[in-house]
Amino acid sequence: MKTDKFRSLLIIIGTLSVLIVLLLRSGADRTEEERITVLSPDSVFEVPASPEPTYAGTVGKNSSFFDLMLACDLTPQEIKDIERKTKSVYDFRRIYPGQEYELYTGSEGLEKLTFAISDEHFIEVVKNDGEIAAERKEYPFDVVHRTASGIITHSLFVSLQEQKIPLELGAKMSDIFAWDIDFFTDVHKNDYFRLIYEEKTRNDGLVKIGKIIAAEFNTRGESHYAFLFENEEGFADYFDAEGKSLRKQLLKAPLSYSRISSSFSRRRYHPVLHHYSPHLGIDYAAPAGTPVMATGDGTVMTATRNRANGKYVKIRHNNNYISYYLHLSRFGKGIKSGIKVKQGQIIGYVGSTGYATGPHLDYRVKKNGRFVNPRSLKLPPAKPVSEENMGAFASLRERFIVALGGIPINDLRTQHYVTGEGPSGGRSGESEEPAHTSSSR
Repeated sequence: MKTDKFRSLLIIIGTLSVLIVLLLRSGADRTEEERITVLSPDSVFEVPASPEPTYAGTVGKNSSFFDLMLACDLTPQEIKDIERKTKSVYDFRRIYPGQEYELYTGSEGLEKLTFAISDEHFIEVVKNDGEIAAERKEYPFDVVHRTASGIITHSLFVSLQEQKIPLELGAKMSDIFAWDIDFFTDVHKNDYFRLIYEEKTRNDGLVKIGKIIAAEFNTRGESHYAFLFENEEGFADYFDAEGKSLRKQLLKAPLSYSRISSSFSRRRYHPVLHHYSPHLGIDYAAPAGTPVMATGDGTVMTATRNRANGKYVKIRHNNNYISYYLHLSRFGKGIKSGIKVKQGQIIGYVGSTGYATGPHLDYRVKKNGRFVNPRSLKLPPAKPVSEENMGAFASLRERFIVALGGIPINDLRTQHYVTGEGPSGGRSGESEEPAHTSSSR
């Protein structure tokens, strides 16, 4: 009896020994990855958190930069130093309600300041070894290509509203085709459009509409195409199917305006001088501070001030054209005599300097030494796609014509395609699959 009990005990001990050996061997054979998974997640995957700003907030009504920073415990001298040393990048005296900021400080005061100046850009101010420096930066965005399409029922913008397409796309499309299509008189019922455009998402979830990459607008059976292509290094522009620029040598207007307050006239009653005299330009009524663009590529001849014109800019363009921009409140960054400017570049801001009763821009154009009505000019197009770039452009054009043709009109189904091409005609890396948004946005 005792022998049987002793034998059973030995069997149990032996079995336990075998199990312990197997368990130990199993643990030894685990891969590094398998062993990590049984450890505390906090001890393995803990990532140092980004430092929190010392102060953060939003500019309120009637706030000044000085008062904001003073409330953040910066000294008056530090604040003045920031304003003075960063003025060439951004003038903090011109902040406005709604701008967000984050301030990081340490034992020696300012370390870093980030200040939003738009949805896409911010100013970063840093202090290293007592030196303050500022830089204008872009927020990082994830960019995807999307498509949109629609049939005109009453007008372009009514169709966009009906189909819940961002109205901003209508404004961009109007600008692109402005010289070929008058969207007030040339658009008819049952005309249609198709677009491929960028949708940009910021890391905080903010969604922005980017550039239109390719577009087709069909009016009365004729399709007008626009393709974004980098014909000059670092400068992308829109071209039609033949590679001709959709941009004319001068823009129709140097700003986005609400109304024309005074037209070109050989005899107009002057509101300040109170007598009749020629008005050799177009007056665009616009709020003070509205950006004013160069209407064409050229060289700044003058950026100065006199009694009548106030602050004004004078630009020489190709083909014997000179443009004038009068009554500015201030000049654009870096605008001075002798510098070259690009069409659409900001050269100043609307004001009421000189002989002016209120904020407006007096825009004038001289052709072959004689002032002409800017709105009646018939201008040649800007430079076409160059001969050396035509092969790359043709490849991009064919891909996008196929892509545009594949976008259904008034179809709610999501569509996908692969372009493999960026605006410059080169490979863009990962294939992109835009979602169709004709009625889903």
